[in-house]
Amino acid sequence: MTHRRHGLSQRKFSWLFGRKQNQQGSIAPFMVLALTGGLMAAAYTLDATRMTSDSSQLKRATDAAALAVAREYSARRDDFAAIRDTLADKYVRANLGLDSALEEALSTVTVTQGSSADGNPTFQVEATFTNTPTLSGNEPQALTVHSTAEVRVAYTEVALVLPNSGELTSGNLSALRRLGKNFAETLITDNVNTWLAVVPFSQTVNVYDSAHTNRVRQWARSDAIRPVELTSLFRTGYTGLTDARMPDLRTKRVCLYRGLNQGDNYFWDQAPGGQFYIHYRHDLPENAPGFPFISWRGPNPDFGQANGVEDIRNIVADKGCPVAPLLPLTDNLDDINARFDAMVAGFNTNHAIALGWGAMALAPAFQGDAGWGAEDDLPLDFDDGSGEHIKAVVMLVKTTKELWFDSDAYNSYVGKATDGGTGDEVITRRFASLCASMRARHLRLFLIATGADEGTDDNGDPLASASRFRQVAGPGLQVCAEKDSDLTWISATDFAEAESQIQARLDEIVSDLRQQGSFIRLIE
Repeated sequence: MTHRRHGLSQRKFSWLFGRKQNQQGSIAPFMVLALTGGLMAAAYTLDATRMTSDSSQLKRATDAAALAVAREYSARRDDFAAIRDTLADKYVRANLGLDSALEEALSTVTVTQGSSADGNPTFQVEATFTNTPTLSGNEPQALTVHSTAEVRVAYTEVALVLPNSGELTSGNLSALRRLGKNFAETLITDNVNTWLAVVPFSQTVNVYDSAHTNRVRQWARSDAIRPVELTSLFRTGYTGLTDARMPDLRTKRVCLYRGLNQGDNYFWDQAPGGQFYIHYRHDLPENAPGFPFISWRGPNPDFGQANGVEDIRNIVADKGCPVAPLLPLTDNLDDINARFDAMVAGFNTNHAIALGWGAMALAPAFQGDAGWGAEDDLPLDFDDGSGEHIKAVVMLVKTTKELWFDSDAYNSYVGKATDGGTGDEVITRRFASLCASMRARHLRLFLIATGADEGTDDNGDPLASASRFRQVAGPGLQVCAEKDSDLTWISATDFAEAESQIQARLDEIVSDLRQQGSFIRLIE
């Protein structure tokens, strides 16, 4: 019984064993096929991984190149078109790392300039490389990768403040016009969100505007239209300083003032409506030949009173008020160039008053028809620290022979002494106070001053005007500067002699403003 069971177990075992051997013989070919398929899949995977890795590395390279091209666009526009493709190619290759095979596979790098929905410049860097599978045996394939960077341009407002003083020769005026026109074209052309105001100055600034002929009434204080010291004049039939027969209005001059006392800073950041006094020149007609004038009998207006010794008095058109009026912020180059062409030599100069008006040209309190009447809600609001709004005054100064700067009667109210006197320390403090108020509003100053200590004055004495301006005005103006280089001192007798140096500095200022006002980001 036991033996029979053992025999059956053996037969059963042999049958099962033989069947297992038959199964192993039939599986072997399938294992070869499976192995071959696995190797091919691995080859495809490795080739795909290599292609993905190359694409990712190239994308990082085009990202870097797009940012570099956009950054270079912000810094230099004159030769940008000629260098941008070469620049992009170099940046792409430099950012491929140590992968020589990928660099060899790289064929073309191109740059396409466009604009975003907001009108900002965009730069797309596109690179093509040939992917050659090394394991799968597939045909080489050209693949393209691209990156796009956007240059977000801050809102940039600049006031160009230019002297129209009496001693400017025709050569100096021509140089100023060329410098102004070149600066305007470089600043505005191909730039969005960029505007320029032109502020010609002599002893004060002319704010006449043919489109806003009622400005003098809108901006004048109620007690300034008929000042008490001219009571005797108004008894002769003149209605006030806003009377169209007044010499200034007959020559399209409107020269106003406010905030002359120390620390008042001309109230440059406050709204103009009903806030200004009106300049007029009480002078002898022979001191302003060719200018219209009116005469009457009355007390001396300089005393600020309605009574006193009566005599023949005269008001002449104010030669300290420049012929060319302030041009509010605009991006119209035709209007800007026309204002440069309108500049003529005037009289003396007052730099602090001019700087104050340069600041007012950028003050948001002057928005709308009640202010400058500029388009696009200009001037825009002050920057909140984000860098979205850039405001800057660019001021040119000619120091030679101008030893009277900022110490004349235009610094005082009629019938009153200048607050603090006229000493050097008062002048320095006036500049420092004005500059501190400008810096508090994120308003930057670029100063270009020319002058030489050579020569003599009208009395034959040695003339050191350039040194004096720098010693007296310099410390106060330094408060305006973000960097020491914002104040430029050029040793030259006048603008004509220093024109090339001034032009180079103006170009640097435009580049500085562009870099300050450019925000570069990848958008794809």
